[in-house]
Amino acid sequence: MACPLLPIARMYNHPSTWRHLNPETIAQLPETAAVFEVANLVRTVRYIGTAEGNLRARVATIAAQTDKLPPSAGGYYVRWEPTTAEAETFEKRLDAFRTLHRGAMPAGNVESAPHLRVAARRAA
Repeated sequence: MACPLLPIARMYNHPSTWRHLNPETIAQLPETAAVFEVANLVRTVRYIGTAEGNLRARVATIAAQTDKLPPSAGGYYVRWEPTTAEAETFEKRLDAFRTLHRGAMPAGNVESAPHLRVAARRAA
């Protein structure tokens, strides 16, 4: 016996669940204060950030920055936690990440060192 299909919800109701990071998802994000995490296909967190008052706009900006999120097979996924205290929630998330990863920061949160050019070695 066939079951009726459930209606598709317009707004995502479970922000703590990972969602594929694409233009559709970004368009559905709330324009509120939040702390978010971006992870790769196997859910390794690559970046933790604050929404700076507008989650949709901030995630769209981060998704376009290849220095924070370089191209990845399988794309990226996002989850968020709505909060009015972004700074405190951000620090808690970052501390939890560092505790689990021996003090390391997510790759996207680490300031990258300037790229050095290597000169060709000349034989004498």
